[in-house]
Amino acid sequence: MSLLFSGTLLIGALLTFWLILRKIRKAEVTIADSTFWFLFALSLVLMGVFRGIPFFFADIFGIESPANFVFVYVIAVLVIREFYTTVEVSQLRAKVRSLVQNEALDDAAKRNDMQR
Repeated sequence: MSLLFSGTLLIGALLTFWLILRKIRKAEVTIADSTFWFLFALSLVLMGVFRGIPFFFADIFGIESPANFVFVYVIAVLVIREFYTTVEVSQLRAKVRSLVQNEALDDAAKRNDMQR
């Protein structure tokens, strides 16, 4: 892994930290949701500063290049995060559907009461 790649990784992680802090200050994201992004950015900072980490894991997993390990790591973490986000969105859709149905039933009951 070249110094240029390590530097780019470090700068990207620091920009991610800055973006997360900015979004929290503007109340655009909750602290609970931003925890993932802080930890993810921290892991990228650690890989950028301690260049031996990607080499170590690339050797363990039999990946030819430490840069390829970083790419696989980022893709895997984001795919897992996307899965959990999809589960959360599905649960929220079910709740919204239930709330809409309950509201429709309440409105229908009120209309029936008014007609009597």
